[in-house]
Amino acid sequence: MLGLVGLQPAEAVDPRTPEEFAARAAAGDAQLNHWLPSRIRELEAEQDQLLQKIAELPQHDPKPLPDHMGYHSLPWDEWEADEDGNLRVEIQFEFDPKLGAIAIAPAFIPGQKGSYAFPKRFKVEVLDRGSGWVGGPGGKWVIPPPPYQWKEIVNWMDEDFPDPGRYPVFFSAGNMGVYRLRLTIPRGTEGPGNSYYALGELYMFRLPDNSERLGDNMMAWDTITVIASNTLSKPPLWDYSYLNDGVVGLGMPLSEEVSDVEDFMVYWDSQSAGEKPVQIMLDLGQAQPVGRVQLWPAQAPLGMAIPQFGFPGKVRVELSNSRDFTGATEFVVDELRERMHRDNLLNVIAGAKKARYIRLTLEDLGKYREQTILGLGEIRVSEYDEVWSLNCAVSATGIPSAGAGQLPRLVDGFSRKRRILREVEWIRGLAERRPLDRRLVVVERELELARDAWSGLKLRASIWGGGLIGVGLLLAMGLQRLQRRKVLKTLKNRITRDLHDEVGSNLGSITLAARRMEKAGATPEDLSDLSLMTREASASLRDVVWVVDQSIIRLPMLLQKMAERAERVLSDVELTIEISEDCPDRVVPLTFKRHLIMFFKEAVHNCARHANATEVWMKFTADMEWLVISVRDNGCGFDPTAIRDGWGVDSMRKRAQELGGEMSLDSMPGKGTTIVLTVPMRALNDKTDHQYKTSN
Repeated sequence: MLGLVGLQPAEAVDPRTPEEFAARAAAGDAQLNHWLPSRIRELEAEQDQLLQKIAELPQHDPKPLPDHMGYHSLPWDEWEADEDGNLRVEIQFEFDPKLGAIAIAPAFIPGQKGSYAFPKRFKVEVLDRGSGWVGGPGGKWVIPPPPYQWKEIVNWMDEDFPDPGRYPVFFSAGNMGVYRLRLTIPRGTEGPGNSYYALGELYMFRLPDNSERLGDNMMAWDTITVIASNTLSKPPLWDYSYLNDGVVGLGMPLSEEVSDVEDFMVYWDSQSAGEKPVQIMLDLGQAQPVGRVQLWPAQAPLGMAIPQFGFPGKVRVELSNSRDFTGATEFVVDELRERMHRDNLLNVIAGAKKARYIRLTLEDLGKYREQTILGLGEIRVSEYDEVWSLNCAVSATGIPSAGAGQLPRLVDGFSRKRRILREVEWIRGLAERRPLDRRLVVVERELELARDAWSGLKLRASIWGGGLIGVGLLLAMGLQRLQRRKVLKTLKNRITRDLHDEVGSNLGSITLAARRMEKAGATPEDLSDLSLMTREASASLRDVVWVVDQSIIRLPMLLQKMAERAERVLSDVELTIEISEDCPDRVVPLTFKRHLIMFFKEAVHNCARHANATEVWMKFTADMEWLVISVRDNGCGFDPTAIRDGWGVDSMRKRAQELGGEMSLDSMPGKGTTIVLTVPMRALNDKTDHQYKTSN
């Protein structure tokens, strides 16, 4: 095999020979630890590293195109014979620019995951005439006489190149002059099912003089000639001219990282729409050679899949060195919605016309919900690889006044909340991303298998250790019985305390009220207080008896019991209760139940005794994440910032914190009171066992 020219293999993105591919594979073949916990940690660390690297590369959002899909060859048995029976695509230049890299975007079609008919074997050669520029007065191009020699850049003629899928391939070419480039593809042997080839787009990136940074795509120049043999021409689907038409299904040249920068998007009301033509003017600061003016479509709101949302149907571009655009050069592009390919850019080629001012007149604006709209992601003015419009001065006429503040978005270098990339940065970044994305799939699969294997190993270990554990359980049964007795004793003491706290205080209050009535004669307020205390005492006794009777307390039944308690205590008000029907059937620990029902008791008590309410609304909502209890009344309300005795607000807040949740209180004198308790469902697994005073 002939020696390859250009950069060292380590600097290339894709391997240019099978030998280079094998060397990279051997260098990257790291051995993972066989001990599963260590292997899982290594895979998790590699997964994090891959995700970090991918986040620094371009967004990969390929979309198969409906047309202009690229170059398609004839079937092999229809090829015209040449000296060696191969297929060739050649690029001819008018002079000898410096070539830095070559990239090929595969063709892909809807319904197919990988690439479409990408050649498995090929080689790329460059004809370098050794041209050079002799500087100084009377300088000129000097081209040595023939014969000229073809130099190989890529050679995959002896082995199959890995399928790139929906990613471009990128080969470094070094620093060499290029007068002609030749892509050679041999006749294959895969059979009638793969008897043709297809390519999506071809890129040749220039290496400017005295620069180490790759420049613009020379395939976009109008000074090249594309020659292809054995081509199938079926416009608008396939034609060799589509190899450098700038239409490719790789998505938009945007970064993976998302920012908070919005696109330009304005709406007109029906009265003001169309009163003046929309004109946007860019001031580049000084005259610059304008090679192209790009218009980027904006992203539809709410992530809707609507291409060209708000994009105009007709654009007139004027270039001038005068602010009043006298003698301006004009370009008009109409029927844009038919010409645009999905979300690709609109490129207006200006031929390096020097201008300081760019004026765009936008017509045939779109509609959304009966409103006229205009949406643009970016206006980009450039020549070769230089962008002149970035952060330049922008002004506009004919747009709503509210849109004036959005004008800097048109030249901020961002579209769709992502940074706009140089074409070479985009294509090279996608090629660099291909092995990372594929490795990430492998790592995630291996990580899943390793975790499953570790879980299975622990399960088998638990089964083998079951005998020993069983013996230990038998020995522990005696201790468990003793512990159970201790728990029952604790429960008995707790129930006794609850009876004392909840019922004893109420009964004591009833006794005092009765004595007061006996000495001073009963009043309606005394009778009301006595009735309320009796109802509260009765409800508390029912709660305690129910808890003692239940071996397991479940959340739906607990909420129902709380609602019944409210109905008993608040029998003299209009009470509305709503309980969600899809409440999770979760077991409620006794301590959780105790704090929850004591919190609720305080809320109901305040409604009955202090609020003077005629209506009370209660809502119990529970799902897999949250438990929410809301109590609202139309009573007298109070100032939450004032210290009030007897309301038990501090106790309620502490119980809410003990439950792992929080309480919100909304009240105002004369406006009623709303109390909302929000508790995460995971708190059912926590332990709470503090004591708080009630407000009785």
